Amino acid sequence: MVSGSSDCTVRVWDLYTKHRGSRIRADVRAILRGHSGGVLDLRMDENWIVSCSKDALINVYSRSTLTLHAVLQGHEGPVNAIGLEGGRVVSASGDGRMMLWDAASGKCERVFEGHERGLACIEFKDDLILSGSNDCTIKLWRASTGECLHTFAGHTLLVRALCFDPKTGYVVSASYDRSVRVWEWKEPATPAVDVAAFISHSPSSSTSSSSSNSSSSNSGMSKKRGVGKLVREFRDLHASHIFDVKFDVGRIVRWVFF
Repeated sequence: MVSGSSDCTVRVWDLYTKHRGSRIRADVRAILRGHSGGVLDLRMDENWIVSCSKDALINVYSRSTLTLHAVLQGHEGPVNAIGLEGGRVVSASGDGRMMLWDAASGKCERVFEGHERGLACIEFKDDLILSGSNDCTIKLWRASTGECLHTFAGHTLLVRALCFDPKTGYVVSASYDRSVRVWEWKEPATPAVDVAAFISHSPSSSTSSSSSNSSSSNSGMSKKRGVGKLVREFRDLHASHIFDVKFDVGRIVRWVFF
């Protein structure tokens, strides 16, 4: 287990129990240092422990040696959230940008820009990244290309937490407007081969046919980003800000921050 604190450290814990059902005990195995500001988010996989902080840095620690492997620098504001997927780290900052990094090399692979205000939360799964912002919107990005696939709009205050299931396409968002919203996003369907359109693109085709098919092709390109829509909205669930949200398709759990 790992924990991050406003004391600027990350602690690695060993958990153990004498027998099933007995009380779980925890001992500190190591204290990871390197941040000069409070730790805001943590991620861990089989190789890396990654932390982000108010100091605008992302620290990558080796899980096997528990030593600092790389410091990712590039943001101009606090890094509020990170994601870790397949050896790549995505970071979301109060400077309004997301950055995609290679954990092993420490190199920045891509910068995502599009939000009008700072970012508060992200979800990184497979090749898709969700970002929630103080501009009240949620954006869905493709990590491999940097393309913004869809913008979900509807919240009236900062989007504080996100949960995403790529298999079903369901997105759950929680906002300081005290609402939880369930969205659905669908990948574009693979179009069938249009034999008539193929023939019309032959050298003998007329200018008018080419123009018409070109227009059709451009229209199809816009659909490659997929379709997103609001499925359900739960309003005024709490008397104060909703701090976090989790779901497993059928159930939604909310955390309130006072």
